[in-house]
Amino acid sequence: MAESEIDIHQLMRRLAQCPGEIYDFTGMNAESPVPLALVQDTIYYLGGPALEQKARKSVMKIQTERPVEAAFLMLGCYVLSDPLFCEKKELVSRSLSLLVSGFTSLADLAQARDFVLNTERREELVRLCLKHLELRPEGESKDVFKNRWESLDSVRRVELMQKATELRKRQEELRKAMERKAAEEAASKWSRE
Repeated sequence: MAESEIDIHQLMRRLAQCPGEIYDFTGMNAESPVPLALVQDTIYYLGGPALEQKARKSVMKIQTERPVEAAFLMLGCYVLSDPLFCEKKELVSRSLSLLVSGFTSLADLAQARDFVLNTERREELVRLCLKHLELRPEGESKDVFKNRWESLDSVRRVELMQKATELRKRQEELRKAMERKAAEEAASKWSRE
């Protein structure tokens, strides 16, 4: 697929129209969509074969044990079911990788509904999909895509905030240690006089 064919705004508009049953998925019940079926349908839509046993087991584990991740997985299916991707067999293996493991870190931090109802988060989810598919939006160089992705990446931002918090904590511990040492030296000096 030529990169010039990817209209990120079309994919974001599509994601904005996602039905609530998908992004509000809380687990399997009689009325809920079935993540495994959506993954298989998406792979068929891309021109791929039936899922192998390992992939089916991975998706079943997500749908039963990690409903938040399953909601993200289904959002990924929704994006990949855009006509831009129809019969793109070259995307099957990367798409399956995205659906089976590409949303794990994101699901640990956020809710899928935020990635439909918020414009910036919608862009993040679409860019995450494109990154896994090794595609770029129309008119963007690799550097522009990378910079925009890094500015939106929620997982990266949380990691940076955690590192900054750890750094402030270490700095505070160091400051207190230096104050204690200075106080001990001052006390030692006074005791010698």
